[in-house]
Amino acid sequence: MNVAAFIGALALAILVLEVGTVLQGSGIGRGRLDGASSGQVSVGPRRSTWEALLIAILPRRFDPNLAGTSNSNVIDLLRRAGYPYGTPGEFYASAIKYFTVYLVAGAITAGMLAVLGLGVAAPFLAAAFIFMGLTRPYAHLRTLAKKRAEALRNNMLVGLAVLESLLAAGQGVQESMRAASLVGGPFCNLMGLLVARMEIEPHVNAIETTRVHVPDPDDIDMQLFLRDIYDHFVRGRPILSGITALRVAVHRNILEATERRTSVVLQRTSLLGIFAIVGLILSIILPFMNM
Repeated sequence: MNVAAFIGALALAILVLEVGTVLQGSGIGRGRLDGASSGQVSVGPRRSTWEALLIAILPRRFDPNLAGTSNSNVIDLLRRAGYPYGTPGEFYASAIKYFTVYLVAGAITAGMLAVLGLGVAAPFLAAAFIFMGLTRPYAHLRTLAKKRAEALRNNMLVGLAVLESLLAAGQGVQESMRAASLVGGPFCNLMGLLVARMEIEPHVNAIETTRVHVPDPDDIDMQLFLRDIYDHFVRGRPILSGITALRVAVHRNILEATERRTSVVLQRTSLLGIFAIVGLILSIILPFMNM
């Protein structure tokens, strides 16, 4: 009871502080000309007490200043996912909202279990909610990166076909990549990024910048494409033959992946058909067995 009373008093104090701060910042008690003097420096929005508390307790999970040094590199995940959040700060703000919702849901559920006399299971359920609140934002980013990687493989065949046709027509490599990037899609967008970076920095740096934006670092086809680009611009090797071979390999990989998915669907369909037949036989036999 003492612990619950302390937590309740702390929550009430934080609530009163937040309400007072909001009322103070809303303009109550201020003159109409306050803050109208020229040269005044605007102040950014203040962090809430709850956000400051979470950052102090779990800085690796909620501090934007540690976005590139945490165990789950948020900056790397944002690049691979295609920037669903504009900045790491937006991601951490969303993570705090996720955690708050799961924390409240866990507390309510644990309280209901305690009322029903199942207090033994309440701490475990609350811990599960807290764990989901901490990990769900990162899992969401990884899911987005995985979906983007799958879309990149499909878009890669189209982009390589357009690039190959432009190169075969005698157009320059950078011009061909710029034209192919207009097709759209994850792979073509990466080609557009590569061309844009080549115009403002050395080719090697541009290739590395594009590499860190690849959704799946283990995608062999994408790494082969970047190696062909590197060999052409740095070592002066022809690129058309490499692009042609890569297009054929990507086409073959897509066909093999489609065949694998088809075989899995057929296996599951056959298994469900067997279960249906067994259920039908049992429904016919069981009434006679009860007699």
